[in-house]
Amino acid sequence: MLTEAQQSKWNKDGYLRLEKFFDPAKRDKISRYVEEVARWDVSSDKWMLWFEKTSDSRKIISKAENFLDYHAPLRDALLADGRIRIAVETLLNEKTRMLKELLIFKYPDSGGYRPHQDIYHVPHKIPERMVHAIASIAVDDSGPGNGGLFFTPARHKEGMFPMDAGGVIHPEIAEAFAWEPVRLKAGDVFIFDDYAPHYSLPNKSDRSRRAIHLVFQRASTEGPTRTEYNRMKRAYNPPEEAVADLENLKRPKMAYSIATDSHV
Repeated sequence: MLTEAQQSKWNKDGYLRLEKFFDPAKRDKISRYVEEVARWDVSSDKWMLWFEKTSDSRKIISKAENFLDYHAPLRDALLADGRIRIAVETLLNEKTRMLKELLIFKYPDSGGYRPHQDIYHVPHKIPERMVHAIASIAVDDSGPGNGGLFFTPARHKEGMFPMDAGGVIHPEIAEAFAWEPVRLKAGDVFIFDDYAPHYSLPNKSDRSRRAIHLVFQRASTEGPTRTEYNRMKRAYNPPEEAVADLENLKRPKMAYSIATDSHV
């Protein structure tokens, strides 16, 4: 399924774009299903939803987790044919199990994420470098203009970079990286190593930048199951309660000092 050139790019850079992974019909179905999830009510024991506060004090949904068990059409559209898992297992060169799913809505006036690494084993106190591959499905076209991702190539094998208590890589380190914008079309899949540093700008456009992240871990390494992960996530980073406290919701982050290339 993947060419030698694609596998070589993955090994070198720590990420890989698979263009037109989903055909237009499947792509449009996924988009509709995602909007259905966006309209779900808050749940105390099933899916998990988080919200943020816009610059004009509106409440908008920012992300969702543990939703695939409750939306069979979306789960089947993403996973039934096994193509995503096959691609990930080809890149990791072994069998995997899915740890979690994350839906990032990134609607207009949503915030960004400062430079960080998605190192999923750290909160669970697993000592070794437990490589996860994140398959990000582009629900919308994305790029720097609507809060798209930036990655720095070939830094995924250097371990954990110094970071603050919030998981943000120290600015003096992040500013020395060469950052590349990731441009995706709806229906593309972007797979990245969880050690690959990345960030995103706030979305100040009038277009959403929705993406579904499916996180796979090597079957040979120990770690929490998907059920255990979701239980820990609910405890460590509680989702929205039934009654929102608007004043305590995150505001969109506006200040970024990362130097980007001329494509931005």
